[in-house]
Amino acid sequence: MSKLKTKLIAAFIAAGLSAPAAFVAYDLTLPSEGLVLSPYADPVGLRTACVGHLVVKGEKVKDKYTEEECMTIFAKDYKKHQDETDKMVGGKDKFASEWQRAAATDMTFNNGAGLIGPSTMISLIKQGRHIEACKQLTRWVKAKGKTLKGLVIRRDKTMPYCLGELSWDKQKAFEEFEREYNEIKKATSNP
Repeated sequence: MSKLKTKLIAAFIAAGLSAPAAFVAYDLTLPSEGLVLSPYADPVGLRTACVGHLVVKGEKVKDKYTEEECMTIFAKDYKKHQDETDKMVGGKDKFASEWQRAAATDMTFNNGAGLIGPSTMISLIKQGRHIEACKQLTRWVKAKGKTLKGLVIRRDKTMPYCLGELSWDKQKAFEEFEREYNEIKKATSNP
């Protein structure tokens, strides 16, 4: 198991997040956002650090973060976005699966609740029209009016999670990830 994966899993467990949420964060959100240990400007010019962490006014920002610090920030951000997403749709039971919940959380993480909340995608999830909701992902590939290749790739990776249709390879990867998640959870709960 990679050290970064171990740090991510431990941070997600500490934040009270599920194995599917941690897996999607590891497999989709982290590679899409990237891990940058120093503050930087994102594609639309917003000050960012670690894994797409939007720096808010008045927040203390370090010149450099450790991977562990970034994974802790990432887990807290992911949990905040998951809570916002759950609230937007009317509760976590509105999703077709934990996978769809994680896909919608990734969308909120990427775009913010202000943009995602009033979206057709969220409206369709509320109505239980899950396949139609997932098809909305292809509309979210632009930033400042320009189609970004990275967003096209990210939405393509998000679609199977949203539909709950993981390939055999992804299912096997998740089984291994979940085993590691459970080992770390057991070790941290029984020091």
